[in-house]
Amino acid sequence: MGQSRARRMFLMWKAEKRRHDYRTGEPHSPLMRVAQRFRTPIREVRDIIDSQKNA
Repeated sequence: MGQSRARRMFLMWKAEKRRHDYRTGEPHSPLMRVAQRFRTPIREVRDIIDSQKNA
């Protein structure tokens, strides 16, 4: 069985966070990229990631 949507969001956020270069001023934050990819409001993504961090 596959991973849940929340888990996939969390793992993508972690990967984007590792890859993101804050010095060059990339246009979108890792959180925004996850929200765009899953077509979900950023508030929901933030709540999901916080719940996955604490789990």
